Amino acid sequence: MDIAPELIWKIAPLYILVGLGILGGRLLGIGTAEVGKLLLYFFSPAVIFRGFYEADLAGGMTWLPFLTFGLSCMMAWVGLNLARRRWRDGQQRIIAFSCGTGNTGFFGIPATLSMLGPDALPYAVMAVFGSIAFEVSYGYYIVVRSRASIREAARRVLLFPGLHAAWLGLLCNSQSIGLPVVALDTIEFLTQGYSTLGMMLVGLGLTSLNLRRLDLSWVAYTFTAKFLVWPALVILAVALDRALFGLFDPLAHQVLVILSLVPMAAMTAVHASVQQVHPEKASLAVALSTVLALAWLPFGLWIAGLLL
Repeated sequence: MDIAPELIWKIAPLYILVGLGILGGRLLGIGTAEVGKLLLYFFSPAVIFRGFYEADLAGGMTWLPFLTFGLSCMMAWVGLNLARRRWRDGQQRIIAFSCGTGNTGFFGIPATLSMLGPDALPYAVMAVFGSIAFEVSYGYYIVVRSRASIREAARRVLLFPGLHAAWLGLLCNSQSIGLPVVALDTIEFLTQGYSTLGMMLVGLGLTSLNLRRLDLSWVAYTFTAKFLVWPALVILAVALDRALFGLFDPLAHQVLVILSLVPMAAMTAVHASVQQVHPEKASLAVALSTVLALAWLPFGLWIAGLLL
C-alpha cells in the first residue's frame, strides 16, 4: 500500500497547530494545565460520546474493540511494571498510559481512509473504540494513581466524564435514542475543537523544553513500545486470526496493522499537563513520534506485508 498524497495534507495541519501552540506559550504565556483540563473534562467526553453514539454495532466487526482494548491494557500493564524500575515520580504512569494507546483518531483514521478507502471506516471506528475504552478506564486509573491512593483513583475513574460519555453514547446508540438538534450541534462544536486544542497543547508543552535536559531513555522507551512492540503484537494477532480463529476479514487485518503504526496519543501530553508530571517530556515525545510516524507508516506496512 502506498500513502496517498491526501494523507500528507490531512496530517500537515497538525504540525501547524503544534507551531501555534509554541507561539502561544512563548509570546502569550499560556499554561498547559488549564488547556489540559478543558480537553480532559469537556472536549474529550464530547468526542467519546459522539463516537459511541454513531457507531455501527452490528456484524462481526464488534469483536474489534475487544481486541484493541485487551492489547491496550496488556501493553499498559507491562509498560508500567517495566518503567517503574527506572522512574518513580509519576513519569512511569504517564509512560504506561502512552504504551497503551496511540493517536488512532486524528492520525490513524485519516491514514486508514487514505490508504484503504471509505469501506475501511467502520472497521477503523470500531477498532478505535477499544483504545477509547482503555483511555477512559484502566488508562485513566493508571494516570491518576500517580497522586492518589487506590481507593481515590477508583473514585476519580468513576467520576471521570469520559467514562460516562462512553456508556451514555452506547446506551443512546443501542436503544436508538434521538438527541435534540442543539445537543448534537454542541457536541459537533466540541468535537471540532478537540484536535485543534490537543495539538496546540503539544506545542504549549514544548515551550518549556530544554533540549540539553532531554531524557533520551524516556523517548527510547516510549518509541520502542509504540513503533516496535505494538506492530509486532498486532501482526502476531493477525497471523493467529488467519490461521486459527477467522474472526476478521482481510480488510479488518489491514486496518489493525495501520492503527498499530500511529504515533503517540496527544492525550499523553494532556494527562502529563493536568498531573504536572514533566509535560515537556510528554509533549516532545508526542511531537517527535508524529514526525516519525509519517516515515514509519509506509515502512511498517512493507514489513507487515513481508511477514503476512
